[in-house]
Amino acid sequence: MLALRAPRPYAATGMDAARSPNSSSRAAVKRAPAGPRLTERLRGEIHAAALEFVVERYELTVAQREQLASIPIRWRRSRGGSAYYQRAARGFDGPHILLRVSPAAVGTWHTYRRARARFSTPPGGIELDAMLLAKAVLVHEFTHALQHGACGHARRSFSEVETTENEIEFIRRHAPEAFAQLTPVLRRAPRRKVRRAPAPPSGLAALRAIVLRAAGTLAGLIQPAKPAAHGPRSSRPRARSPRPTGN
Repeated sequence: MLALRAPRPYAATGMDAARSPNSSSRAAVKRAPAGPRLTERLRGEIHAAALEFVVERYELTVAQREQLASIPIRWRRSRGGSAYYQRAARGFDGPHILLRVSPAAVGTWHTYRRARARFSTPPGGIELDAMLLAKAVLVHEFTHALQHGACGHARRSFSEVETTENEIEFIRRHAPEAFAQLTPVLRRAPRRKVRRAPAPPSGLAALRAIVLRAAGTLAGLIQPAKPAAHGPRSSRPRARSPRPTGN
C-alpha cells in the first residue's frame, strides 16, 4: 500500500506572488483621469470657440466665416500632433483638418520656439485642460487654413510664427495662469566671422619657397643690364640759322 504524502504548504512562486493581492512587490499604477467623452455638443463648443477667435482677430466677413467653418475636421481622441491638409487625403475630397484631442482630462501644451513670437512654453510644456488645449490647437490649424487661402482671399506666407502668436493670444485670454508660465524667447546676437590665422607652412612648402626665392635672386644678378632708354625722336624739323649776307 502506497503511503500518502502530506500536502506541502503553499509557497507562492514569482508569478503567483505578482498576482497575489497581498504581495508587497505589486506597485499601484496611477492612471490619469480620463477626460469627458467627445460628444457632438463638445465638438461644437471647441469648433465655435476657435472659429470666433479667428474671425474676430482677422475681421473676416460673413462669407469668409462660412467658408472657414465649412472646412471638415477629422476628430481623433488620441495623443499626437494635429495638422491641416491642403490636398485630398483619408477620404476627404479637399482641404481638411486632423484634430487630436487628449484622452486624459489634462494635456500638455507645447509651442514652437520662435524669437518673433516672443514667448514659448518651457521644455516640459504646460499642463492645460484637454478641451482648452483642443481649442488652442484648432486656432493653430485655422490659421494655417487662412495662410493657404481657404477663405477665398490671396494666400499668405506660410509661417509658424503667426500660428504660435495666435495660440498664445488665445491662451492669454482664456487661461492667464498658463500664460504666466511662458518663457521669453530672446533673439540671438549675430555671429561675427573670426578670421583665422593662416596655418604655418609645412617643411616641404617652406623649402620650396626658399628655393624659389633664391632662384629669383640669382636670376636678377645674372640678367644683363638693360640699355639706357632714349626718348622718342621729335618729328619737328630743326630750325637752321640763316646764312650770312654781304661780304
